[in-house]
Amino acid sequence: MTPTELWLPLGAIAFHLYDATQGLWQNEVLFERAGGQWHLRAESPLRRWGRRLVLPNPFMPQRPLFRVAWSLDDTRVAGDADPAPLLAALRPLGVMCQVLLLMLLALWPLCWMLGAGISVLALFAAYYLLVIAALALVFVRRRRLALTSRAFWSLAFDVVACAPFAVNLVRRISLRHGIAGNPVEFAARHFDASTRARFAALVRSRLQESRGGEAAAPAEEARIAQWLGRLETAAA
Repeated sequence: MTPTELWLPLGAIAFHLYDATQGLWQNEVLFERAGGQWHLRAESPLRRWGRRLVLPNPFMPQRPLFRVAWSLDDTRVAGDADPAPLLAALRPLGVMCQVLLLMLLALWPLCWMLGAGISVLALFAAYYLLVIAALALVFVRRRRLALTSRAFWSLAFDVVACAPFAVNLVRRISLRHGIAGNPVEFAARHFDASTRARFAALVRSRLQESRGGEAAAPAEEARIAQWLGRLETAAA
């Protein structure tokens, strides 16, 4: 096997991992929908250009991700928009993303065993056909997915120009969609008790980190406690 045959599949997998990685600012977190529940994704020891580099499970690309930014000055209520229709519209696309990931992972052992033969070329062709089918599904459901025509064609250009990006189609769409309203109010309504507690602890640690580890003034501490209290009062 030549170096080209080796680097081609490894490069494709690297592009997938690059696309799946999210750079989060100090006040940003990811809400993930998995197994009928909402989860929090935010912690990472890796930093780049002032952002935390968070890599959600790269083997579960069918799980929608939503980027949210919290603020103590955010007085909005939770949005009235129900995420269930969006999640339902994304479900068949999630199955396609899982198949695309399996095909992407199969390229490396096939290239290792067979080289750049007809089997590998057939897998590449099948992969691109599935990418086109996934884009066709997105186009048909673009209104349900809250995608403008411009947003769809931008998305289509990205995944056709770099096919490994297609594995993260579900995440790309949900990240573009976001969460309506105040994320704290949303968390209070949809998170379980342990996840709400993790969210509150994470906000406190981020605030302390932004102060350089110094203790907050009593007035600020009271304000933080009142703000985080909304996690429980809104859920009651």
